[in-house]
Parts: sequence; C-alpha cells; structure tokens
Amino acid sequence: MPDWLLLLIGLGLLVGGAEALVRGASRLAASLGVRPLVIGLTVVGFGTSTPEVVVSALASAQGEPAIALGNVLGSNIANSGLILAIAALILPMRCDLVLLRREAPIMLLVSLLVWMQAWTGSVTRLQGLLMLATLGVFVWVSLRWARAEAPAIEAEFKEFEVDRGWLPEDFARSKRKLRRTRMQHAMWITVGIVLLVAGGHLLVESATALAHRFGVPDIVIAATLIAVGTSLPELATSVVAALRREADISVGNIIGSNIFNLLGVLGLSAAIRPVLVPPAVRDFELLWVVAFAAATALVLRTGHKITRIEGGVLLAAYAVFLFLLLRS
Repeated sequence: MPDWLLLLIGLGLLVGGAEALVRGASRLAASLGVRPLVIGLTVVGFGTSTPEVVVSALASAQGEPAIALGNVLGSNIANSGLILAIAALILPMRCDLVLLRREAPIMLLVSLLVWMQAWTGSVTRLQGLLMLATLGVFVWVSLRWARAEAPAIEAEFKEFEVDRGWLPEDFARSKRKLRRTRMQHAMWITVGIVLLVAGGHLLVESATALAHRFGVPDIVIAATLIAVGTSLPELATSVVAALRREADISVGNIIGSNIFNLLGVLGLSAAIRPVLVPPAVRDFELLWVVAFAAATALVLRTGHKITRIEGGVLLAAYAVFLFLLLRS
C-alpha cells in the first residue's frame, strides 16, 4: 500500500480515536459528577491533543526524536497561526472567560522557558518529568481559577458539549442513565485508545518513509504535514465553536492545547527518551512558537477579542513560516 495512503489512513484513525476518547471520557466524567466547565477544560481540552501525545510518544520510543519535537512545535504554530486565524476569520471573537487572560501569559512563559531550555541542546528525562509535574500543577491551579467563572460560562460549555454529542441532550435528567452506562463509556475510551495507537503508528511509519523518499528532513515533515494532521481535532472544535459564537471555547481550546503540547507531549517524549534540539530548530521553529504565543497573548490583552484583521495577520504569518521552513 502506498505510504501516502497509509498516512491518510493514520490521520483518519487519529481523528476518530480522539473523538471516541473525548466522547467516552466526557460522559464518564459526567457520570461521576464532574461539571461541564471542568470537563471542557480538562477532558475535552486534553482529549483533542491526544493525537499529538500518541504520535510524539511513539516517535520518541522508536528513536525518531525529530518527529517527536517537530510535531509539538509545528502543532503549536498551527494552533495559533492556522486554527485560531481561521476561527477569527469565520467570526470575530470576544472572550469573556477570565481564565484565558491568566492562561495566555502562562502559555508565553512556558514557550520562553522551553526555548531557553533548548540552549542546552536537549530536553533530558529529568526535565521531561519536571515538565509533566508542572503540567499537573497548572491543571490544579486552572481548576481552582475556574470556580470563579460566571454561570453563563458554565452554560456555554455545557451547551457546546451537548451539541458535539459528548454529553447527552437532556444532561440534567440523564445523569442517572450515565451512571448505568459507565461500561459503555469505558468501551468508547478503549476504542479511542486503540484507534489512536494504530493511527499514530501508521502516521509515524508512513511520514518517515515519505520524508526519506523525497529527501525532506524529518523535522520539516513533522512540523508541517504531521503537525497539521494531529491538530485536526483542535481545528474541528475551534471552528464549530466559532460558528456557534462560543469564542471562549474556541480560544480556550487553542491556549490549553499549546500549554499541554509543550509541558505534556514534549515532557512525555523526553521522559521516554531525551529529545535532542538542534541549534537550527532552536533558532527557527522554537522562535516561531514564542512569536505566535506572544501574538496570541497580546491580542487577548487588547480588548479580549480577536478581529478578522488580526486573524488575517496570524494566517499570513503562518504562510510566511511555511515558506521559510520549506525553503530551508
């Protein structure tokens, strides 16, 4: 079977696996009494990033650190430069979620810290474990901050999760039914994990083969094709949220994913096997990660909204990134 077809199949399995995992985990969390806002910030936010987790972890375990690193960096760049830009072009977005104004500077800080760490030439196992621990602290703090959000924000998240099929339509009356069907939720989670692992394996193998066949560096194909492919769940979530005028979910999905990618995905990859960071990656891809994080944080600080013009600027910057990367 051609490598390009295997790659497409792998992407399809990753997207389907992420959807199944989010559906099962969201309903299981709801059956345990977890609030829709918390489900949106944790289960949905991290669940849509599971393709990045699986692909980077498998690549690291198979001795392909360039793919593991390129996937993380390329996904963060695509999240802000492509997905957030498309969402803003669809509909200008004003964010009322107070949590975002706190998380955006954290996203920039984490990006800067990873860039500074890259000057050592690698991300070690110890550093990877510390990044995972930091992610745990970040989640705990974010959930405490979420308690102060307005009831309207809670309703917005619940409505979105019901609309996507992650929670039952009649959420209040279905809690008892959710508890009775926990085995079904666990089955969805299991199916999702199996699809993710299978899709991740196909994607890494086929992308590596294509890169070698056409003489493209692994880091380039990982930061472009693989990164955009693994970001498809975030794209779907953000675009649907933008169409429904639910900017908090759209932007929150991007910021949460970027933080999770750097601390969780890169941290896990390094914990499995130290990830080498070549000077060329430190001076190009990582600088773009920092630049897009700074731009996103700045946009949210100026009126807490993202206009179509700002979305167009982000998209143009992403096009410049792709042009310079493919030329190198």
